[in-house]
Amino acid sequence: MKKNILLFGLIGILISTLTMNSCAPDYETEFEVKTLVVPDKSLTPIAFPIEGGVAEAKVETNVELSDWSASSNADWLTVEKKEGVVGISAASNPTYAPRIARITIEYGYQAYYINVSQKGNNPILLVEGQRTGVVKSIGSVATTISVQVESNMVIDNFLVPDTANFVHFESIADVDGNADMKTVSFKVDQNMSRNARYSTITFQSSDNYAYTASFVVAQAGIVFEEIPLRADMLSSNAQEVNEGPIANLLDDNYSTFFHSAWSYSISEAHYIQVTLDEPIPGCAFWYQNRNNGNGKPQDVSIMVSADGSTWSEMVHITSGLPTGASSTYESAYFISETPFKYFRFVVNKTNGGTAPTYFNMAEFRMYRIQE
Repeated sequence: MKKNILLFGLIGILISTLTMNSCAPDYETEFEVKTLVVPDKSLTPIAFPIEGGVAEAKVETNVELSDWSASSNADWLTVEKKEGVVGISAASNPTYAPRIARITIEYGYQAYYINVSQKGNNPILLVEGQRTGVVKSIGSVATTISVQVESNMVIDNFLVPDTANFVHFESIADVDGNADMKTVSFKVDQNMSRNARYSTITFQSSDNYAYTASFVVAQAGIVFEEIPLRADMLSSNAQEVNEGPIANLLDDNYSTFFHSAWSYSISEAHYIQVTLDEPIPGCAFWYQNRNNGNGKPQDVSIMVSADGSTWSEMVHITSGLPTGASSTYESAYFISETPFKYFRFVVNKTNGGTAPTYFNMAEFRMYRIQE
């Protein structure tokens, strides 16, 4: 029995020895970690002057030169990889605007970015020698105005606010002997209101949209003069025979009035007609209602004629006409397609009914543009 135990022990020692010899490595392995780092100092943004220049960004890496990359997202900025450094070159900036770009240095999932900027040329853009503050004051009539614009950039944008579209670009012309000077002209529409109006015109270049210059057009309102009317100029197709003679419209007495027919009927709308001494191209009118509540015009056609036979509607007014006792109304200035000598105030509707129906009025006046 002791012999068997000894035999088994020797066998166990032999197996253990063989097992230990089979698991032991017969070589040693070393692993190298590949890294790429751009130091913080090299990540500082780079600012080039107008003339361009060169700069460098350090790269700390054990990666082969061919295995990492450096690139620029702008044509004017180029990069060159070298051992331990990236060379950066900026070309001269021929434009009038600053520009920006970005350099990317990367390996695998590692990426570093360097922001780069470059100044642009100094722009010049002046209207009458100033960037702002110039005011061109004009009268109410339609006209053309011109300003002198100096710029070393191309002037290709003329901005007029939508709310002030009475000014329209007309032309731009060179000034002899000065390549940077232009004469820019604008058409200005007739101001049809008594109120002055304003428009800021802004000049802009596609060379540098952010750099602008402007001036202000200040257009006076219409200055009216009253057309002297006489009783013999007035007539009506429906004069009431019992009251309100038409001459009362001119007596400067707001308690008297004109009244169209109520004691008899006609088949057409009632009107007041004015026969002028000479043709006019347009007019404004004013009236005051009678000091009571009925017969107030609410829908009016203003008809005009050069010969008293052929008529055209200059304007149709359907809103804004007052109904209060002794209330007044002043129209805008209206222009006819052709000058007229005959004027009709035709009442299509009153606050009491539709034509043909009577209306009344205390005073009536007409105005033309002051010459």
